[in-house]
Amino acid sequence: MVKKNTKNKSRVMLFLVILLITADLVFLFFAKYHNQNLSLKDFNLKNLGNIINLSFSLLLIFGVLLDYFRYKLSLKSKSFFTFLILTQFFLVAAYLSIIISLPFKGIYFLGQNGNRLLIATLFTLFNFFNFVTIFIVWHFVLKTQNLIVLRSILNATVLMLIILVTVFFYILKKETGYKDYVKKSGFNNIGVVLGAAVWSNNKPSPSLSARVDKAIALYEKGEISEIYLTGSNAPGELSESEVALNYIKSSGKNIPKIYLEKETTSTIEQIEFVKKKLLTDPKNKIIIISDRYHLVRVQEIGKFHNINFRVVPSSLSQSFEASIYSKIRESLALTVFWFCAV
Repeated sequence: MVKKNTKNKSRVMLFLVILLITADLVFLFFAKYHNQNLSLKDFNLKNLGNIINLSFSLLLIFGVLLDYFRYKLSLKSKSFFTFLILTQFFLVAAYLSIIISLPFKGIYFLGQNGNRLLIATLFTLFNFFNFVTIFIVWHFVLKTQNLIVLRSILNATVLMLIILVTVFFYILKKETGYKDYVKKSGFNNIGVVLGAAVWSNNKPSPSLSARVDKAIALYEKGEISEIYLTGSNAPGELSESEVALNYIKSSGKNIPKIYLEKETTSTIEQIEFVKKKLLTDPKNKIIIISDRYHLVRVQEIGKFHNINFRVVPSSLSQSFEASIYSKIRESLALTVFWFCAV
């Protein structure tokens, strides 16, 4: 009788653990789409980030099931439940940081405001502890004897580094396929210049000026019929779009159809602007202009929002060191977007 009760409790515990993991996945999807001002009605399993999230959840569930039917070690492990609870904590904290008005918007680091960095950090911690939980379970499955928690933490750290390196090479491969011209010219081709850093004295950074130069070149060739300059400002600066406009004026170019957008603070917000303001007319064809390495994430954000546009790379020239730095930073940003939609 005692054995039967113990077996029933074990089955209930297994069911609750699998239910919790599944609920985490659904809540993660909800948080990702909510952060993009979308609903789960817009969910698309073909999105690479969603496939990644689903794969890791299934890996955890499969590990728990395999361990249960062989050893039942994970359901008796304090370390397993400790890290499982930590994943819940950071997932909930990340979601709360999305819906609560945080006070760090005026703080900038690596070109991102403090609110967005905090949200990304909390989501990253959620994924890290989720990885640790997965490795703990699979160490039980593989009957690892010693230092299971330490091994799992090290494994999770190495896994995150491997993911970043993989994304880095993914960007290297993808960026070589972009063409620096528009295939079909037309009156309704709208060039959208994504904002970039503004240097002291409201001087455009090389990245911003290269994007604007490409837009001017496309306009003069008749490949786009109007230009939208996007991007807000950091404290003490003109907006990125205003600096871009001043740069065009200083070049002496006469482009009558230039429009400014001065509210967006990130690539994601700029893609949302394109979706809500420029794609409402089905006749409009959007050509997004940015740096070659940046366009990889731009397209992934577009896929997440289920919108179509063409991209054209700027002719930005960087030193080897600057190029590596830009791609590493972009690898971090793309990884976070895939996993967390931030």
